[in-house]
Amino acid sequence: MRQERREEMRQERREHSDEQIVDRVRAGETRQFAELVQRYQDMVFGMAKRFVGSPTDAEDIAQEAFLRVHRGLEGFKGDARFSTWLYRITFNLCADWLRRHRRPGRLSVSLDEAGEVEDSRADVERGILDEEQRRSVCLALEDLDEKYRSVVILLYYQKLSYEQIAEVLDVPLKTVETRLYRARRILRVTLERSLQGNAPGAPGGAAS
Repeated sequence: MRQERREEMRQERREHSDEQIVDRVRAGETRQFAELVQRYQDMVFGMAKRFVGSPTDAEDIAQEAFLRVHRGLEGFKGDARFSTWLYRITFNLCADWLRRHRRPGRLSVSLDEAGEVEDSRADVERGILDEEQRRSVCLALEDLDEKYRSVVILLYYQKLSYEQIAEVLDVPLKTVETRLYRARRILRVTLERSLQGNAPGAPGGAAS
């Protein structure tokens, strides 16, 4: 019976929207905040780890993000969805971390060299982010300029829409589209170089 009751309680919590839980926390039901943490802790940690690389630093960022959310709930006006607000806080913390730990990039691909590519989301999902290329993409992402890496991570890994990304980054929708287009051009050339470098007979490639 206890197991059934716990399942009923979990189901009841899932039926409440983020905004309803926020209202409850504001009304004094502070324990309800744990439900928001449970819903989004994996997302926040995963996003932070994509940006900073280190699991330990990502954990610190996630904890700080939820602390800031808790402190800021009274001022949260609901102009954006709660999840978007949480993404924005997490992104700003990641951006601060990256600025403090800035390192010289290894990427040496120019936009002119990248050339023109078809601006197709489906094409990029198939061509750039295929499963077999995931490791190469992760390595290439580390060297992308922060403004380009941000839109790639938020779109392909966090599954945000263009509109949500614009809200999180606090930039116009056109800026998101432009940054994504440029990021994809650079990633495409970087991946092509990686594949050529690993080809049989290439310097450093597999032996035939």
